[in-house]
Amino acid sequence: MSSSTRQAVAAAKELITPLLIDADLKFAEELFAIGSAVADSKQLRNILSDPSAEIASKKAALGAVFGKSVSSKSVDFVAKLVDLRWSAGSDLVRALEQLAVHAVASIAAKSDKLVGLEADLFEFRQVVDSDQQLQIALASRQASSDQKIGLVNNLLAGKFEAEAGLLIRFAVVGSTRRRLSVVLEEFGKLLAAYAERLVANVTVAAALSDQQKLALESALSKNYGHALKLNIEVDPAILGGVKVQVAGEIIDGSVANRLKQARMMLA
Repeated sequence: MSSSTRQAVAAAKELITPLLIDADLKFAEELFAIGSAVADSKQLRNILSDPSAEIASKKAALGAVFGKSVSSKSVDFVAKLVDLRWSAGSDLVRALEQLAVHAVASIAAKSDKLVGLEADLFEFRQVVDSDQQLQIALASRQASSDQKIGLVNNLLAGKFEAEAGLLIRFAVVGSTRRRLSVVLEEFGKLLAAYAERLVANVTVAAALSDQQKLALESALSKNYGHALKLNIEVDPAILGGVKVQVAGEIIDGSVANRLKQARMMLA
């Protein structure tokens, strides 16, 4: 992945965060649908990912293709995405897919279903991996998307939540260029990465009061767009302030770190 695409993906996650506060599965489903359409149309893909193209022409293309079939919320969000710099059209397609999974994870987490969603995806992947005839049926080019969806619906009936159903259906019919097992594994990794972002490891110099804990939790939840569980460790060595780690991201506002930075500037 090029540096420009990495920067675009990071910016895209920031753009989607406030939208996830009240998002439902329809939003995620529409992102999947847009991604599939862009993947299937070389012309549309080239227009939307062309860094030299005017944003107005990109928005016009989005409106013409999706204006009547998806919500304005989804179209407006994707319009912001295509204004970012992507190295290739395929990078934009992959980002749309990942953002859709990210949205599903957020929706599941709000209902305390994320762990169950990961388990459902893993279970379905095991079912597919253990049944060669099922693999052939779901990968068959002779079978229509509707036929494959019908087969999947029979397998899902009464066993999986709606969030898992959406991911599985897209993996079957919306991502035809990769093996189903590979797509499900990728989705599982994305869900696991999101789960890591639900926990904030906090280091403070002295124990926090209940009011301070609530204030910190509120500030972090607002920053990340979802509630976080705080794991608080007291370490007098940081002298004061707060050090926060969420997944691989570290926010070091400790006094010890500020003193270290000051010494480096004076050295």
